[in-house]
Amino acid sequence: MKDIQRKKAETLLELHHSDKLLILPNIWDVLGAKLLESEGFEAIATASASVAFSRGYDDNQEIDFTILLRLLRTICNSTSLPVTADIERGYAGTLDELTENIKNLINCGIVGLNIEDSNVKGQDLEPIDLQCEKIKLIRKVSDDVGVPLVINARTDVFLIKHFEGNRLKEAIRRGRQYMEAGADCFYPILCGNDELKEINLNVQLPVNVIAQQHTFSIKELEQLKIARLSFGPALLKSVLMKMQEIFQSIKQDVGFNSFINENMISSARILEIIKS
Repeated sequence: MKDIQRKKAETLLELHHSDKLLILPNIWDVLGAKLLESEGFEAIATASASVAFSRGYDDNQEIDFTILLRLLRTICNSTSLPVTADIERGYAGTLDELTENIKNLINCGIVGLNIEDSNVKGQDLEPIDLQCEKIKLIRKVSDDVGVPLVINARTDVFLIKHFEGNRLKEAIRRGRQYMEAGADCFYPILCGNDELKEINLNVQLPVNVIAQQHTFSIKELEQLKIARLSFGPALLKSVLMKMQEIFQSIKQDVGFNSFINENMISSARILEIIKS
């Protein structure tokens, strides 16, 4: 079993070094994972916010870690694709707790993870030395277990509202340090297009960008040699927006043709997806 998982980890890492952009529309359940696989995507990624929201929790590690582990196990068991999980800050208050959590995550079947560098309240960044210790620990645990997790080191320097200093300079500094600590990919979440270019030139790691309204197109990202494109909770929010529109149309009694029609996915197609 670990041989299969190790090969999936190696495949996921290779996808970060391809000329083709690794596109990861982040999902939050088995059906989403199965749908992505059926549509020909090459890997599965979860979004912490989507996972939390869909189960009635806020983001920021409010969901119980055992619930997260259970979900990740079902997703990993449902697909033949590599699965990378958003684990926020690791759901751990100490390095010993983080060690156990990484072992449990690997046992669920994941082969990659996001680890972010803001503190528990999301008000400030973790000291860079401490974040590097976390990355080194994850690298060591995964190597010891024999499943070389693909570590996507996320910096929240563009997310923190009251950051004092040069955000771009700090992002580059952290990207370089995280690379030395053992990260496989660097994720400067919410950086702009100009900052993305500079980071990609100055951090010698595959770079992950999150899709925003004005983010470069997929073709432009590939031309820039960006490695990975994520969507965070955008898919969940879009689905909920569509559901809200349907609910409102029901209340207004304007008919059902807008959502019950020949374009609606059939039960047969859903069963085909989940049984594939």
